[in-house]
Amino acid sequence: MIEMIYQIHKDYRTAIDALSEQIEALTAEVSTLKDATPRPDTPTPIPFTLTATAPSRPSAPDANPLTLPAAPQPKSWATVARRGRKEKTTMAARAAQAPAKANTNNRPQLKKGLTARERHLIIKREGEPLPTSALDLRDDINLALAATYVQTVSIRGNTVTLTTMESIKATSLNSKVGSFLHLIPGTVSVLLDTPVSHVLVHGIPTSKSLVEIATELTTFNTGLSLTGQPRWLTTDDARAGKSASTVVITITGPRASDYVGKRLAAFSSTYRTERRLRFNSHTQCSNCHGYGHHNNKCTNPATCRWCASPHPTGNHTCPTATCRIRGRPCNHTVLRCVNCKGPHDAHTTRGPSRPVSAQDDKPDEGEEEMTT
Repeated sequence: MIEMIYQIHKDYRTAIDALSEQIEALTAEVSTLKDATPRPDTPTPIPFTLTATAPSRPSAPDANPLTLPAAPQPKSWATVARRGRKEKTTMAARAAQAPAKANTNNRPQLKKGLTARERHLIIKREGEPLPTSALDLRDDINLALAATYVQTVSIRGNTVTLTTMESIKATSLNSKVGSFLHLIPGTVSVLLDTPVSHVLVHGIPTSKSLVEIATELTTFNTGLSLTGQPRWLTTDDARAGKSASTVVITITGPRASDYVGKRLAAFSSTYRTERRLRFNSHTQCSNCHGYGHHNNKCTNPATCRWCASPHPTGNHTCPTATCRIRGRPCNHTVLRCVNCKGPHDAHTTRGPSRPVSAQDDKPDEGEEEMTT
């Protein structure tokens, strides 16, 4: 144990002696560098002469003494963060206002014109056709009003549609209808061109009159407005022996479409509704491309309009592998009608299977059991 301590002491003494020699060598080197460094020349002193001067009076104190600004107080992290959010919000507001000012100064604001519906006044009439032309009727109406209100007149069957000038609403013309209505004999009603929905109401008791049905529907369905009295969908003979049947109602107003598919309340019960579909023997289905029914009521499998294959028209593809046209015919397509098997598409107007005299066929009211 003593020998080990003696050896450690000897090692420490050897290390200390080596460090002492290194320190003496460095000290000698520093002294040599100091002696070798040139020293700057001593500057010549400038003689100073003292001159006698009158003692100056102490100047009056300044009226506005200079005040040093107070040292800024250190800011906390909460203050810095709050100020940063405020500056960011201010910059965002300025950026949002900049384009608005530019648009206001550079682009003139355009005035929105009237829609086509706002300019239409519809007159329903009955009896013999009008003895005058649309042009003469327009001029006679403007002459009766002593101003140019009507721009065009359209006569289709027993319906006369008056279109006002671009800046005149049909409501203004409707308020003056008494001044020119004598020019349109057989007038039954005068209507504005407002959105109208024809709705079927199923399951109405056949024991109730149409007046009672209209009263119940408008009283117990908030916002429901009928343009006329309801009517039965089927004939009296078809309703014979039935306790319930379907009525057709015509709803007008901005919320007219909201009642389609909604259950309406009447006679302390609710009744299913659906949109009325108008079709006849000339109506062509877009699903099977047959005639006499609406595509919403089609129960036949889908067929292609172009090639008569058993797939939807939108899935039609070219038979060649190099052509990528889809949903319509291309130069490689061999047209074939699904109705007559002729070399044409199913919707051609010259097909032999297409019904004739479409103008003389009145729309069919459909069956009572129609469902969507």
